[in-house]
Amino acid sequence: MRTMETSAMYQEFVAERKSNGRWELAGFVVGYGSYLVCFWIVFGLKRENPLFSSLFFLGLFTRFASLMIGRVFLVPKVFLRLLSSDERESDSAWQTLDMHRDEILGRLARNIFGWNDPSELYRMDRKELCDFLKEKTVVNWRKIARIFLFFYFPVCAFVLYLTYLAWTE
Repeated sequence: MRTMETSAMYQEFVAERKSNGRWELAGFVVGYGSYLVCFWIVFGLKRENPLFSSLFFLGLFTRFASLMIGRVFLVPKVFLRLLSSDERESDSAWQTLDMHRDEILGRLARNIFGWNDPSELYRMDRKELCDFLKEKTVVNWRKIARIFLFFYFPVCAFVLYLTYLAWTE
């Protein structure tokens, strides 16, 4: 039973890693894509309407929002489960971490330390790691991102509507 839980947590980690990549790619494509479309309309097609600048600002807004993606996926969910008050879930998370230590801790080390030396992270025991994670998860970025998306999509729709209005004039 324990191995099924650890396997499920590892699969969740892999799915989260893929989701992170997709969100980052989407932010990159929408952000820089809106820049390119804006420049193509203004300079390539010689259309002069101030409403086309809304695409440029959508690109800025999207690239700014992409910074939040890094914060949302900073600490993988398996580490959040390690902080769980449910002892069984916490133990399963620790076993998952032990089984796939290099991959999972490597992801956390790259997210938090970047190019700096993460060797102290690899030397931490369970209690030290939990204290370290509590410090890094004070702000619930996942909840903030959900609220942000609630506002982001209407802004995108409005910008596309402004672009349509500018195009039809």
